[in-house]
Amino acid sequence: MRSILTLFASLLLLLSSPTALAGTLQGQVVAIVSADTIRVRDERKVQHTVRLVGIDAPEKFQKHAQRSEDALREFVFQKYVTVEVPRQGASPRLGTVVVSGRDVSLELLADGSAWYDPSRAHDLAEQDRQAYAAAQADARERRAGLWRDSQPIPPWEYRAGRRK
Repeated sequence: MRSILTLFASLLLLLSSPTALAGTLQGQVVAIVSADTIRVRDERKVQHTVRLVGIDAPEKFQKHAQRSEDALREFVFQKYVTVEVPRQGASPRLGTVVVSGRDVSLELLADGSAWYDPSRAHDLAEQDRQAYAAAQADARERRAGLWRDSQPIPPWEYRAGRRK
């Protein structure tokens, strides 16, 4: 009996850990926090902050920031979305946002509104990481969005420069 209780306690601990799979979240986008972060209100009227997986968009005072934020707003604001959340407990949560069957991160990359960031894509399947990289390469080749600049500054470099 004691081993069953120990097993049960271990299972509860595992399920409550930040690395446990969290499943999906559905709701309406009620706010654009930044060019790669949204706020979703679920059916219980609870708001969740969600950071789009696999991308990094220009920072607020960086060139192309407003255009990137506007692109995200056009894709999702006041629309109903499904968020595939690979991990619980992160704040803001990291997730794949899907609207009308379309992966919003992938759309932003194809639009030239964000960078593919492999460091934020570890929860994606290999085929999705390849699709994100290909979408960015295509946008860059077409000189779409932020790729109109000859040497756009990735947000992680911009943030590092501001810290110095």
